[in-house]
Amino acid sequence: MKNRFLFLSMLLTGAFFLRAQQPASNDASVQGISVGTQADLLAQSNTPIASTNQPMAPDQSAPGVSVAPSLATNPPTPPQGLIATNEPTNLPLITQPNLPQAPLITNAVTPGSLLAPLPTATGGPIKMPTTGTNAFGLQNSVLNIPLTAEALAKAGNQVIPGVIAKNARKLSIDDCVQLTLQKNPQILTAIAAIRQASGNYITVRAGLLPQFGVTNVGYQYSYGTVNQGVSQLQANAGRTEQPFSQWNIELGGSQLIFDGWKTPSLTAAAKLSEQIAYFQLRQTIDATIATVVQQFYQVVLDRALVIANEQQVALYKTQVSDQQSRYDAGTVPRFNVLQAQVQLANAEPPLIQAKNNLRIALFTLVTTIGLNYPNLQNIEIPFDVVGNLDYIPRKIDSNASIHTALVRNPQLKAERMNILVAARQITAAIAGWLPTVNANAGREYQGYQGRNLDATLQGWFMGATGSWAIFDGLATYGNVKSAKATMMNYKVAYDNGVRQVILQVQQAISNLKQAQETIDSQKATVEQAVEALRLSRERLNAGAGVQLDVINAQVQLLQAQTAVLNAFYSYISSMAQYDQALSLNTQYEEFFDDPMNKWEKQRYTNINDNEKARPQLPRALRKDDPLPPSTSFDDVIKSSTVRKQEQRTSSAATKKAND
Repeated sequence: MKNRFLFLSMLLTGAFFLRAQQPASNDASVQGISVGTQADLLAQSNTPIASTNQPMAPDQSAPGVSVAPSLATNPPTPPQGLIATNEPTNLPLITQPNLPQAPLITNAVTPGSLLAPLPTATGGPIKMPTTGTNAFGLQNSVLNIPLTAEALAKAGNQVIPGVIAKNARKLSIDDCVQLTLQKNPQILTAIAAIRQASGNYITVRAGLLPQFGVTNVGYQYSYGTVNQGVSQLQANAGRTEQPFSQWNIELGGSQLIFDGWKTPSLTAAAKLSEQIAYFQLRQTIDATIATVVQQFYQVVLDRALVIANEQQVALYKTQVSDQQSRYDAGTVPRFNVLQAQVQLANAEPPLIQAKNNLRIALFTLVTTIGLNYPNLQNIEIPFDVVGNLDYIPRKIDSNASIHTALVRNPQLKAERMNILVAARQITAAIAGWLPTVNANAGREYQGYQGRNLDATLQGWFMGATGSWAIFDGLATYGNVKSAKATMMNYKVAYDNGVRQVILQVQQAISNLKQAQETIDSQKATVEQAVEALRLSRERLNAGAGVQLDVINAQVQLLQAQTAVLNAFYSYISSMAQYDQALSLNTQYEEFFDDPMNKWEKQRYTNINDNEKARPQLPRALRKDDPLPPSTSFDDVIKSSTVRKQEQRTSSAATKKAND
């Protein structure tokens, strides 16, 4: 009986012990074993603690069982599998197989040619954008556009931004430049500055010419008593009441004889200022052409980037559909679907940014051209650009380019003229120390005593007037000093202008070289990225690859496409800067028929003739002239106008010889 009671007590104790050792409801370990540090509490009550009944932080076993128990008397189940902190031993060495290198892609791969996703049980894969269905208005589906950078550069015309008016006319780069040269506000302002300088020259030159006119006209009428030699104290005998009138007309002229060469110097300065205005017009034309070219191709670039990002989004949509189908089939975890969805969401902001950049580029181009919106109630761009990012490399000679810029650059010509203007102003300031003499002559008519106009006094007169400031409070000295300082400032600006022009040419050539090298290095990268994307898709479909490889391949493809497209644009933009520095945009000079009259056009052609020798600087500055007139270059690059003239001359000579 005693033994039975003892056995029953042991059973009850064991049952209580087993109940106390059950895992808590929030036990997260795989085996269901408490793995927390519970030494003190378990020793007192032997009950699980919910707050500590979680796997330990350093737990690295596969089933999530603690490998560092805190109770020596109650060890957990030994960990299953290898522990990450243990160094596996005696593993066989696996050598990397010598797989053959995949050949480069030889045919254009489009998103549509990639393997389609598996259908899902809930309506099939996500639909790709098609004609007329995507929000940004691609005329053709992005599935039909090859993934190569060249194809994207030519596919920009298929994008409809949504801010262009219906039936808007198509403009090429030449059309945009011609329209800009007629309507650009900077060019029109420069033309107005020419007319202003011409008017100022005429005004100043008038001081050298004789002045004629009616210099004095007067008439006076009176009525009263006339005393004819009789004293007023006498009787009224000899006093009469009658009207009296007097008038005079003076016709005369004046001519400047001498004013210390002030007026001739100011006249010469005004003439040079007029020529500077023509040089500044040419400078404005070159800068405007370069700006229009850059902004035009910025629109083309942004369109290509829109298509590239559209393709990227389409590829990610394919990934989402594909992974969702595989998840529904039970072959991939939910993580793959979430990862594809996150990548799709991350690809949307760059596409939105590309669309916004395109719209802003179009708005900017409208402003640069100088067009007015035809309808202010519904502001839409009245034209659409048509062009490609054509990469046409040009052979550049650095020395010849610099020599051409030094000879043709209108900014240098204007700065050289500024020195000559300042020299004339110094002479005009020195005139304050010298006398001024004017001559005048004319004929005067006077009438008096009654209304008989025949009773006149008339005759010729002539004379001279002069003035000479003996002391003017050092005003002339201050004017001369200020004029000399102005001339030295212009000389420093001209010297620095020569260096700046050389720098502009060098920068343009260096940028051209960088863009060309980038294009050469990245064109093959785009083809390789396309091939890598295709292989990663095939490996994923065959079960030999992972989804991350496909995502990385897509990201690398977009990066390579963007790099090549930006390099295309950089080459075109740098070429525009190169032409601006060398002033080679003479092919657009026919625009003058609209904003300028034929006389202004002729003067523009004559003044900007590059065959003319550079004028001499003032004698004091000639030894420091960085570009003296005696310096000539034999390797100057000919402008398009000169080349056309030579071709016409050569053709005429050939035709004459054949006849």
